[in-house]
Amino acid sequence: MRHTIAFQATGFEAGPVDVQIEVPEGEEGPEPNQIPSAIIGFLGGQSIQATAFISQVDAENIMGAFTQAESMRGQMPPEAAQWEPEATALPASMLLGVNIESLVGAAVTPPHVQDEGQIVPHWTMGLQDADGSSIQVALSDAMSVTVIRALADIANGALRDADELDAGPAVEDDDEDDA
Repeated sequence: MRHTIAFQATGFEAGPVDVQIEVPEGEEGPEPNQIPSAIIGFLGGQSIQATAFISQVDAENIMGAFTQAESMRGQMPPEAAQWEPEATALPASMLLGVNIESLVGAAVTPPHVQDEGQIVPHWTMGLQDADGSSIQVALSDAMSVTVIRALADIANGALRDADELDAGPAVEDDDEDDA
């Protein structure tokens, strides 16, 4: 069944994944850069989350969509530059999670003014699954930069686990009872 879920992103994360693909005997498997190597996730407040598994090629294609969309960006009124997302408000006991397991398409639309004069003050990133379902996420300018940086890391094979990031020098235990 085909669905489209749309929301404003209040958070974003990306992390590496290790996906193993079984290839039937006698068939060729995908190129290594076409196998998902990362998962990206968007939060729409505390009650909505959308994730997508993406490969290095997917990351390059989405970055290309951002580059192409940037050239279509028109002059925006100052209030559009200050747009911030609002969290999706669902009842406290309700959570919605969507996962794009097999990304087949992506599109990016920049902030713009529609023909009728209505201002669309945010970036819109659309991701489509193999079954035709899609998510559309509204991104602020600042979050679009964060997403593009993560995509560059994914495309270059440089995305690291959060626990591998430099957290500064280790704290030494000053407990003298251990001596």
